[in-house]
Amino acid sequence: MSTAPHPTTSPTPTAAARAPRRRTAALRLTALAVLPLAVTTLGTGPAAAHGATSDPVSRSVACTKNRTATEACRLALAASPAIPGDWKSIVQGRAIDHSTPTSSPQHRARIPDGKLCSAGNAQFSGLDLPRDDFPSTTLPGGAEYDLRYDISALHNPYRMEMYVTKDGYDPKKPLKWSDLEDTPFLSADNTAATAAPSGYLGSKAFTFKAVLPQKKGKHLIYTIWHGLKKPDGSFQSEEAFYSCSDVTFR
Repeated sequence: MSTAPHPTTSPTPTAAARAPRRRTAALRLTALAVLPLAVTTLGTGPAAAHGATSDPVSRSVACTKNRTATEACRLALAASPAIPGDWKSIVQGRAIDHSTPTSSPQHRARIPDGKLCSAGNAQFSGLDLPRDDFPSTTLPGGAEYDLRYDISALHNPYRMEMYVTKDGYDPKKPLKWSDLEDTPFLSADNTAATAAPSGYLGSKAFTFKAVLPQKKGKHLIYTIWHGLKKPDGSFQSEEAFYSCSDVTFR
């Protein structure tokens, strides 16, 4: 391609040498402009940091809203200072084995006993403290109740499951899978999200109307939110999110 005024005249050696240098410089500038974006993407936390139980209030939400609410919150945040910024990120990235159409959740395989509230993530270990003074919600045992979940980002399709601890649960001992009832008292698929009420940390919320377990005294409700198959048979996500809510049934 000629850059000289006349079509029959070839570019001078000086002009021809300058063109590749200009193109090389432009490519270098483009690469430098893209690089910070790539670093930012790679440096972020889990791609799906989405939510936590708000009613009954979960440990991550309660201690984020009031960092000095109780001694348990103070100790939890001292051990895990990132919780307020990541209240919604109690996640296991490979909680659902999607290798076959009949594969099942791997919650118990991925999260060891004593680490349920942190979902096995060391940065949230303060949530696993075996204490009876985390902020607690008083609930009417055996009655209908609106359970709510605070959402910062929504995945769909999904399943929400809530488990309650067995009779004899001791909050001063590390929480084990065997402390939970075998089946969830709530199992809901694809409930529509609504705008979050005032005071919520996220922008949207789920509400689940359910009959609460017939329990008395101190217990814990363990919530698991995980993805399901899409209509085309593909899986929405391998991630699952977990919440520990301290409650007192009356």
